Amino acid sequence: MKFLNQKEKIVLESIVSFYEREGKMPTVREIRKEVKRRGLNIKSTRSIFLYLDRLEKAGYIKRKRKPRGIILNSKTENFIDVPILGTANAGTPVLYAEENFQGFLKVSRKIVKTKKVFAIQVEGDSMNLCKINGKKIENGDYVIIDPNDRLFLDGSKVLVMIDGLATLKIYRKISSQRIGLFPASTNELHKPIYLTPEDEFIIVGKVIEVLKGEKAGRDSEYIQYSE
Repeated sequence: MKFLNQKEKIVLESIVSFYEREGKMPTVREIRKEVKRRGLNIKSTRSIFLYLDRLEKAGYIKRKRKPRGIILNSKTENFIDVPILGTANAGTPVLYAEENFQGFLKVSRKIVKTKKVFAIQVEGDSMNLCKINGKKIENGDYVIIDPNDRLFLDGSKVLVMIDGLATLKIYRKISSQRIGLFPASTNELHKPIYLTPEDEFIIVGKVIEVLKGEKAGRDSEYIQYSE
């Protein structure tokens, strides 16, 4: 499967959404209405046909010469689109925000079972001894963050916003009024961060998976979309 740009992705999502909701494939006119609801204004049905041609060549769909003749590639149904929301330094906190949207990782449902997650790309080496499911968190990797799991225990790997900046660390409760965020690194320059309720911080969510950076866009388990 090839990379999809944002408009192609919206068309594909519209087809999948319509099929899941209606139990049948959409017509070209119905696709046009569906993409418009998602903020993409396609002015002609001919343009929809061009998008369908691209999706078919990229391996996401097949088409038969009959009404509602779109067939989804089975691999398409087995993946979840995970938004990449910028980077987080595994050392000093860096800027993170939803406005930093950089595209999507197309991740196998075998790896991520819920759609309510997002990805951050790792910068730095302060967590390069820390493992998630047997994989180290290293520079250039993608980590999957679950913002809905709010049970933070000693040893939880977390994404934390401190004064508007983001960092990845290991959570530990020091006392009723203090927590510590600890590195796990071969680099001894990295030190713990200690926080109290008076400090400006929020624990965004837990790290639940690591996708190795050198495989992104090539591994059969996940494919990185372009923006």
